[in-house]
Amino acid sequence: MILLAGATGYVGRYLSIYLKERGYDVLALGRSKKVEEFFKENDVPFQTFDITNQEDYKKLPTENVQAIINLAGVIAEHETPVNKFFEINTLGTYNILEFARINGIKKVIMSSTHKVYNDLAKTEDIKETDGMSYTGDHTPYIISKIAAENFMEYYNKDFGLNTITLRFTGVHGYGEILGFLAKDGTYKKSTFEIFVEKALNGEDIEVWGNSKIKRDHIYIKDVLRAIECAVNAESAHGIYNLASGVGYSLYEEAKYIAKVFASEKGQSKVSKDETKQGLKRGYIYNIDKIKSELNWKPQYANYEAMLIDYKEEWKTKKFKNYHDIREDQRPVTF
Repeated sequence: MILLAGATGYVGRYLSIYLKERGYDVLALGRSKKVEEFFKENDVPFQTFDITNQEDYKKLPTENVQAIINLAGVIAEHETPVNKFFEINTLGTYNILEFARINGIKKVIMSSTHKVYNDLAKTEDIKETDGMSYTGDHTPYIISKIAAENFMEYYNKDFGLNTITLRFTGVHGYGEILGFLAKDGTYKKSTFEIFVEKALNGEDIEVWGNSKIKRDHIYIKDVLRAIECAVNAESAHGIYNLASGVGYSLYEEAKYIAKVFASEKGQSKVSKDETKQGLKRGYIYNIDKIKSELNWKPQYANYEAMLIDYKEEWKTKKFKNYHDIREDQRPVTF
């Protein structure tokens, strides 16, 4: 059996179905009652679970557990109280590790973040050993994830747990939330969401900023395969970049979006204005370690191929977004 904490989140919903279809016995764990219906519809066992609540751990199965996958966490939002990052991201991870140690569960996999590299001057071939970020608005979130990573390493060294931390770069896929959601339900759309809407309407797309700045994305289906590789890795442990290893500029992304999401209204014309503020920095990650030690490589490193599959998922709406966003501000990609 695989215990999947944080199953009600975007990656968790995809992963629960993927593992089930691959023949794994999965128990989905999460706090969102709203998403529970998703698991019923897809015949995935679901159990209400709060990573910070010790009583909930007493209700978990302990026999024949192959691995615990921890996707639970508080994301880097400006309105989130600082203590929540540490209660959930750090101490929640500690709670899972303690549960695993006490019950003889040897494998724990955790999702971390590429934001730990935020203040590096280096923007290409970024390796797992290249340093940490302690600057910017997201610093409390970053520190909470670094602390969680350290707990994972501690439990590997002192208690013999096979712990694997995957540092996700931006995970593209239908159902993700890319913009900024305020507590009152107002939503500021991301550039990607705006570009897709313009492409569907055949409207011109203007890209701002330095077109030499490139970002590394990873597609949700590559993430699923990487997590499965981590589950089955017999001796590998430690921290791994989970990225495509390929970068695209915002201008290149817009060109592909215009092509893939073109409709009967025509294909959007894409132009650029480098005098206006665009992306401030780029990042491309070295993925040699995960390729060699977990025997994984991305299948959707090509941005156009990723968008084509994304569009098919968007049409089916199977993995729809469950966030409470004002109806008049919901992106068409939802």
